[in-house]
Amino acid sequence: MKLINKLSLDVIRFGMPLSLLLAGCGDKFTDTNINPNALTDKQIKPAFIMTSVISQSAIKVAETSLTSNVTMCVIPEAMQYTQRDFLEYAVTNTFGWSQLSWSTRDLFKPLSNAVYLETRAAGDADSSFIRGVALVMQSYWFGFNTSGWGDVPYSQAMKGADNVLQPVYDKQIDVFKGILSDLDAANEALTKATAVTSTTMKADALFGGDPMKWRKFANSLRLRFLMRLSEKATEMKAQGVDVAAEFKKIVDDQTKYPIINSSAENAAASFPGNNNVDSWPLGPLTTPTTSEFYRKKPAATIINFLKAHNDPRLTVWFAPTDVQTLVRDKGKDMVIMKDENGVVKRYIKTYSPDIDTSLYVGLKIGLSNPDGYNNNKAEYLNEAAALNSAIYKSGAANPFVSYLAPMYRQDRNALVKSIFISAAEVQFTLAEAAVKGWIPGAALDYYIGGITASLEQYGINNGDVKVYNTQTHKIVAFDKSAFVNSMTAEYNTATNKTEAILTQKWAAAFVTTDGWFDWRRTGFPNIGKNLMNGPQGEKIPVRFMYGDNELNYNGQNANAAIANLAPTTNDQWSKMWLIQGTGKPW
Repeated sequence: MKLINKLSLDVIRFGMPLSLLLAGCGDKFTDTNINPNALTDKQIKPAFIMTSVISQSAIKVAETSLTSNVTMCVIPEAMQYTQRDFLEYAVTNTFGWSQLSWSTRDLFKPLSNAVYLETRAAGDADSSFIRGVALVMQSYWFGFNTSGWGDVPYSQAMKGADNVLQPVYDKQIDVFKGILSDLDAANEALTKATAVTSTTMKADALFGGDPMKWRKFANSLRLRFLMRLSEKATEMKAQGVDVAAEFKKIVDDQTKYPIINSSAENAAASFPGNNNVDSWPLGPLTTPTTSEFYRKKPAATIINFLKAHNDPRLTVWFAPTDVQTLVRDKGKDMVIMKDENGVVKRYIKTYSPDIDTSLYVGLKIGLSNPDGYNNNKAEYLNEAAALNSAIYKSGAANPFVSYLAPMYRQDRNALVKSIFISAAEVQFTLAEAAVKGWIPGAALDYYIGGITASLEQYGINNGDVKVYNTQTHKIVAFDKSAFVNSMTAEYNTATNKTEAILTQKWAAAFVTTDGWFDWRRTGFPNIGKNLMNGPQGEKIPVRFMYGDNELNYNGQNANAAIANLAPTTNDQWSKMWLIQGTGKPW
């Protein structure tokens, strides 16, 4: 599905948000800023507001998952998918996180517009469809916000027009209860939307006006949030929500509650790449500075995991080093020269444990000097670049470490999308539910289903020359049968089946934020042990911090939310209700 140009909604009267950037200013502010030549909010078709919700959401998903600057994008480093060098690494790699307001890079906009979209659904020819879409997108963002920060405005959110400028921060348990109810209502509304108008079909940048695909998105999100609540099932039951029973109800009746079952049904938005509004955020149209791309390097954790499993996703997601290091006696301790095929290599006379000789090298986690990793020195870089002018040598250059795959530097690529939820995630969630005894079926089948769905998501087929042989340093053909057999054996021999599932789910969650939420809930995979320079030992942060806007403009309610943290401190280490008392992730 294609992401089309973002619609400007400046004329729509949400107002500038104050706290959580979820409450707008009143009419007086808006009236003094009306463009007399602009359309009023009532003249804009709801379908086009839906376009804006989807396109804005896609941008924000990309920014929080991989592409943004240090202010917003810290999860990939925390989850050891990437590490940074050159600039900002002390903030990201060793968790010197700053406060994060919802105003940062307009993070509030998709949610504010989704709330407004619901109010515009009534009376529209596609009212049921529009309302269903609005509820799905609201639930997605309310779920992200409460999972990221803790207590957030929910019942009073987006009521600036009603002069609610300092909304209360609802308890997290109440927010999740409301989200689950809204997703149920979304499925019901979309069930009634058997067909939509051509205008709405064209405006739906995610699913082209297909109600069934939106229903699958809604119910798959319900599975996500029910599993996220699994450690709080007793407290949810006291609030009238039987987490396990609700999960089983969806799985048992997929006629009434269809879910995403294949990668072709993924809720994932593509980028047309026509301009700096509709392009992948790391592409040259949006990010002209090349070093911004190169400073986000693969982490050793994900690189080594994929290499150890002969996983073809390694060569799809990441690039080989510009200059591989090999142990060969060339007369000096270190020599940079072209090999017999004209490829620049670096040769060391004797093996050193401090130098990685792989073709795919990731940065170790929390390094105090990531710029120099793998013996990267200016003289070596200059020697290599002199032999091959194509070798990148500006800011953030390290030819002895891998970069992200070139597709992540393109304005558009068929494999590069903003992923709201995928079939891979759903299958792994079902696998975990089967282990818990919530649903019938073999957990192994769901586990393998998650792995294969991730391969399908990235267009990997049997026989594709995409597997890195760690012994020969050649890229060889993918043997899917052998790979699946290996994954099956690994699962069958695993002492902790949930850990096996969550480890593979973490890998498949690359370029999403959901690996963080799963890790917090379960402690799997155990990646804290990889930290070289952790400020709190092996601990990784568990939440975002409320920002200055929230504290300055709605201090009473924000501080009440902070009082519900453990400890009652607005920092990245305090646990929210969702993980309090669970002993997880630490």
